[in-house]
Amino acid sequence: MGRGARAGGRGARPRRRAVLGGPGRLGSVLSRPGLQGGALGRHRPNDRRRLRRLRDARRVRPAAHGKEGAMSWSSAFETVSCAADRCRRCGACAPRCEVLQPAGEALTVGGLAAAFAEAGNAEGVLGLAHARPDLVFAVRRCCMDGFCTLICPDGIEARPVFAALRELLALAGVTGIDGFTMTQVDREWHIFSAYRAVHGIYYTDLPLLENASEWGADTLFFPGCSLASYAPELTRAVFAWLREQGMEVALSVDCCGSPLRSGGFADRCEAFKHRLAERAVSAGIKRVVLVCPGCRDEWETAEGAEGLELIALPELLAAAGAKPLPEKLRALAGNEAPVVTFFDSCHDRDGRFGGPLRRIFDDGACVECAHHGANAVCCGAAGAVSLVDQGICDRRARRALDEEPRAAGAELVVANCPTCAYTFAAARRADAASGEGAAGPAFCQYLELLFEPGFDWPGVFGRLESMWSGEYGPWLAQELL
Repeated sequence: MGRGARAGGRGARPRRRAVLGGPGRLGSVLSRPGLQGGALGRHRPNDRRRLRRLRDARRVRPAAHGKEGAMSWSSAFETVSCAADRCRRCGACAPRCEVLQPAGEALTVGGLAAAFAEAGNAEGVLGLAHARPDLVFAVRRCCMDGFCTLICPDGIEARPVFAALRELLALAGVTGIDGFTMTQVDREWHIFSAYRAVHGIYYTDLPLLENASEWGADTLFFPGCSLASYAPELTRAVFAWLREQGMEVALSVDCCGSPLRSGGFADRCEAFKHRLAERAVSAGIKRVVLVCPGCRDEWETAEGAEGLELIALPELLAAAGAKPLPEKLRALAGNEAPVVTFFDSCHDRDGRFGGPLRRIFDDGACVECAHHGANAVCCGAAGAVSLVDQGICDRRARRALDEEPRAAGAELVVANCPTCAYTFAAARRADAASGEGAAGPAFCQYLELLFEPGFDWPGVFGRLESMWSGEYGPWLAQELL
């Protein structure tokens, strides 16, 4: 299938060589010494009643943020307050994540939520941040994979709670745009669109979302920003394969919006997703084919996308009888029958992507890592945590790429998310820079084993670096920093 699927066209110019640059930091509140403040107190029943009264009395909409900010504050505060009310402080979540185990007394998701709920309004959150910078640090170190609350007896889900906490921090002015200027994907220029423009990556010869109706397309291929930017030939190969299956397909190179959520800009994220869904529906799109589980999550919650059928690409590949190409296995793992393990994205706990992938590889030897499927964990990239704690990101990546696969006896790690693959490539690059050899098995993104093109990670990192010092450097600095 790989040879037949390959499509011609322009891709990244290979001579433009060799990491994502630009400054990024949290507000000055995190630069203060002594991040470990006093321990969060455990709330008694009467404290919970007090929290409810505070919540009802302080539905404050900060005027400084306007109508959108007011609506965003109300929604985020409600999410946080509900988590604070529901949590019994059993502590089951604390041992499952090092973010909840700083020096001193362990934190809980509900305890963090309660502290912000008590703050009540923007001024209160700002005061809390200055009094307890350790709580702000905990919120920013969370990758929002939700693993800590998978066993919560109160049914609290950490992912929406921490997203709401980040939103409150942003709306209160504790955190700002620093570190997120390049990932404002609701603007014309961001790191992905700029990368494609600088390096001549275009898809204008293909049916696009913008002109889908003119082509009679009813299916949208949504590769996600990493695949569309960093592997254009692979993107084209998958697009051609979808056509070969008889689909009338158009391509979107848009981002799903998740980087905005990481920055605490949930209102912008939701508005961006709504516009994306509206564009698809108005163009006559009936279904969206998705490469990445994280993109699937964002589309599923997009206002206006309720009538669209969302399809995981591995489901189509498995149904068509796709199998890994022996030559790609040999090139990536050193032999044609490696022991394979799968790194399931933390957005794929329902197995919509991982299940079909395992069927595609069921002719070979496969093993499972300690964390997989419903117990999947973060690869290290989620939540833009590297802006405040690169070390915890590195540890998460090592667990996913080296420690657990090696313990399982795997020779090749297959990621179902392109951003996870990017994270693994960055980890291997760091190994090379430090003079250390690879500590674990080889890795790839699943499409690289099913089609001839793949990711040229040394080239990607080289181009990400060179674009800042080349002729486009001043323009990039003006637009992205």
